[in-house]
Amino acid sequence: MFTLDNIISFLVLIIIGVPTLMISLELLIGQRFSRNKLESINRQPCSILMPAHNEELVIEQTILALLPQLIEGDRFIVIADNCTDNTVSICQIHSVEVIERHDLHQAGKGFALDYGVQHLNKSVDIPQTLVVLDADCEFEQGSLDKLVNQSQIQNSVIQSLYLMKSPTGASIKTRVAEFAWLVKNKIRPTGLAKMKIGCHLQGSGMAFPWRLFTKVSFASGSIVEDLELGLKLAGIDEQAKFYPHAVVNSYFPESSSGTESQRTRWEHGHISAMSILPHMMLTALVKGRVNVFLLALDAAIPPTVLWIFIVVLTNFLTLILLLLGLPTASYISLTLLLVLVGAIAISWLFNGRSIIKLKDIFGILAYVFSKFSIYKKFFTARQKEWVRTERDDKYEQ
Repeated sequence: MFTLDNIISFLVLIIIGVPTLMISLELLIGQRFSRNKLESINRQPCSILMPAHNEELVIEQTILALLPQLIEGDRFIVIADNCTDNTVSICQIHSVEVIERHDLHQAGKGFALDYGVQHLNKSVDIPQTLVVLDADCEFEQGSLDKLVNQSQIQNSVIQSLYLMKSPTGASIKTRVAEFAWLVKNKIRPTGLAKMKIGCHLQGSGMAFPWRLFTKVSFASGSIVEDLELGLKLAGIDEQAKFYPHAVVNSYFPESSSGTESQRTRWEHGHISAMSILPHMMLTALVKGRVNVFLLALDAAIPPTVLWIFIVVLTNFLTLILLLLGLPTASYISLTLLLVLVGAIAISWLFNGRSIIKLKDIFGILAYVFSKFSIYKKFFTARQKEWVRTERDDKYEQ
């Protein structure tokens, strides 16, 4: 017999429960990834594209870190996209191949990368593998070889482990952001990999077989072009694979305004991209493609802090139902909240204690409350275009 209590409980279980259980499962099984098997690396040359928009403060350090990892036959190309600073001259000083692009109507990373692909298409020797690396990122020693080798062995798109770290003396808000990034880019992708689902593209430290560029294009004005490209690839059975043994590092800006603009761009882009996911999920279900459905479901889950807000709000709403004599939905909501918080706590226990201390609890609350302004802006002043992150004049490790 269908009662009002049963109907509401079913809706809570589907709308709130399925995403909560999905993210919690990823967190619980994603705490550790298997050790790297000792494989011989005999990779073929690759081409590296680095989009750069006014990156004079960081690009020299990136160039100096990357050049020693190149082998004979590699091409390293910087796409100076609508640059008005010294990015081009810095590349020329270090004898790095640099191409300039000036198009304010089609601005953004996706269009810059597509310009680089078209440039490579004119070459006599087309690369077997294309690597994308952001101008503020550095491969750990040996990681470029590992990434390219895996892409060539598996003939697949490979996403490295891309981490954002806090600079020395960073505020608790920045360190909480570092932990949130760790959850998003390491723990959850590890969980997805263990479930054999694939992973999302993360924007930097990505390797692509060149053959794919007859099927897909980087060209996009989206501020989350990497997420959308990864879902397109999954739709044609070319989903990316996570390879955490190749590591790319970057640093949060020291300025609070730089960190804020970065977080706003990521989260507004993620929330906006969710509009394309229901159709993709339905199509995957109709075609019986469970992996694609689950990957789209994972992408449909809002940013972690926002999802916690939603689950907590659901608990308040179902508490009212409990007082009205409809208890089941409240019990389900409370259980889901405990499961989610427990999974996050386990993630901190295994992976976050070096980043956040127990004494930082009030700083965590400040970080959480700071998110309200970002979500408010999504409705009042949504960021729809790519905006360069404000950089610092130095990065300290």
